[in-house]
Amino acid sequence: MLEKVKSMNEALPVMYLLDLIYLVLGEVIILILFPEPAQYAVGFLAGVLYAVFASYHLGYRIHRVVYGRANTTRTLVIGYFVRLLVMVALFAVLYYFNIGDLIAALIGMFAMKISAYLQPSAAKFVQKLKKRG
Repeated sequence: MLEKVKSMNEALPVMYLLDLIYLVLGEVIILILFPEPAQYAVGFLAGVLYAVFASYHLGYRIHRVVYGRANTTRTLVIGYFVRLLVMVALFAVLYYFNIGDLIAALIGMFAMKISAYLQPSAAKFVQKLKKRG
């Protein structure tokens, strides 16, 4: 599975590692700061899971445009609406069933942005670790 993701986009495995670190740090902070952390923790987890899905889906769509000779505008616009519908459905489920905090989910979704910004530096760091053995 990891090889498939890596062949599609070399940046995704490092981004997923950063998302995992963001998830663990966020959940620890939630457990420390909130007296009843369950809803916040579930919302944050849902947001980070959406960020992982959105990263993969965006990478897949871009791969299809570049290597699959798909129609660029159509493929990217449809991909945008798929991600938007998944996000709206996620918020609807969290709200309707009252199982997660919506603000925490939104903060969790920032995992995609944070991992995208930190990916170049983290990739260099991972390469150095691999060279050391």
